[in-house]
Amino acid sequence: MIAGKRALENGPCFFYGNHSNRWDPFVLNCFTPWADPTGGVMTQEFFRRPFLRWALSRFDLHPTRKRIADPHLIRVLHRMVADGRKIVIYPEGGSRWTGRPEPWIESTAKLFTRMGIPVYPVVTRGSYTTWPRWATYPRPGRVEVEILEPLSFSRNTPLDEAIRQLRAPIQFDENVAPEHLRPRWAYRPADGIHRLLYRDPVTGKHGGLGTPDGTYVQNEEGSLRLKMLPDSRLLDETTGEVHLTGDLYEKIRDMPLSKDPSGRLLENNVECHVELDFPHLVSHGDMTARLFDDSIQLNGATTRSIPLADLHGFDVERNFKLQLFLAAEMVQLSFVREGSALAWRDALARLGNASPDTA
Repeated sequence: MIAGKRALENGPCFFYGNHSNRWDPFVLNCFTPWADPTGGVMTQEFFRRPFLRWALSRFDLHPTRKRIADPHLIRVLHRMVADGRKIVIYPEGGSRWTGRPEPWIESTAKLFTRMGIPVYPVVTRGSYTTWPRWATYPRPGRVEVEILEPLSFSRNTPLDEAIRQLRAPIQFDENVAPEHLRPRWAYRPADGIHRLLYRDPVTGKHGGLGTPDGTYVQNEEGSLRLKMLPDSRLLDETTGEVHLTGDLYEKIRDMPLSKDPSGRLLENNVECHVELDFPHLVSHGDMTARLFDDSIQLNGATTRSIPLADLHGFDVERNFKLQLFLAAEMVQLSFVREGSALAWRDALARLGNASPDTA
């Protein structure tokens, strides 16, 4: 269901909103005229396959690296405005992990205030509960999209005031969905929960939570056992208490970082790729990745050390690929068989190196 569809007939303008599901921009375009869909920017991950790259470019969609400045895109957006296009941008830089607001990319707010065109907030409800970013499988459910009245800014609008106005319509917790939007059934709803809840909230052990059957989430000691409901809430069947995944994630995210005697913070087996020239990823095979206070050590067929001081930025692509941006290359670590890319992202942010909310 979508409200405020008349805005989809006007241009040029910006659309922005909360983003918790990879299909959010496509849902919005279901209601645009076929000959005049929205354009905008998308993470460059979608542009690696030749056919998809060709198809997306036909819709005036352009690749960008997450949280890395790209002056070329500013010129592209100016051209799109001149052409009267409707442009979709998600200012949190990616989909929400927990259904809760993420830090904003300030440069996006600057863009909204300086282009001199209407900026429409888009409120999407039910997106997180139908397919959380961390989850392996979607849940059958309903999504509502509402296009609000446009915001207007001048070049003299202070940035903090612009961000306050822009954030207000989408500053809500998607864990708490209206009853009529909650999925009633889900296939193995807990599959993938290790990507989000990467530590045992009781003991703090990394990888200490798992799901033996895709429905129950439990720790290795047996002191915690929760049933995942179709809408991703977690039920303690002993006490009747209902937990939100967002609350548990924030608890484990804020736990102190722990080291082993060698100073190692994290260790996982990963698939490693290196990109010198987009979109050409070169496989370096399976490697053991270890995180220390000052570096990432990679050991496999070859050995490599990446000083954290050399990172220009980092973020997670999809829900299992950690991308490390260096001066002349991008190193991608894929957590396919074990571990959590989010755990590494959070640890890197806490170490104070190119935090993803400022990179």
